[in-house]
Amino acid sequence: MVNDRDEILLIKRGREPFAGHWALISGIGESKKGIKPEKGVIEEVNCDVQTSSFRGEHAFSVAVKSDKFVDEVVVFVGKVDESNIKVNPPFSVDLKWVSEEEAKKFKALAFEHKKIINEYMRRRKLSV
Repeated sequence: MVNDRDEILLIKRGREPFAGHWALISGIGESKKGIKPEKGVIEEVNCDVQTSSFRGEHAFSVAVKSDKFVDEVVVFVGKVDESNIKVNPPFSVDLKWVSEEEAKKFKALAFEHKKIINEYMRRRKLSV
């Protein structure tokens, strides 16, 4: 998720895998259950930050090498009502909006989320 200041929403995961790591909200677990990405992303946003206000669209896909159940991640970019989000233990234990510059400084994000953020920033620069 992004906001009007072009910041990216990260959550600190409260559960394994990657408990305690910063991450994008992702629905890869939902895809393992056979849920379509369009529905899975809404369910994950609702689960991780307790809101049904997510509005977004498919932006791109990224190949995944580190997961034995999926070959790619379908990336959605969208927005939520910032005044209506909050952490939802045990799924998320913290959240923060970060600028692109701050996002670049994260060394260890969960899953392949660093790769996804880099691709998002690359595509955003191409469209400006």
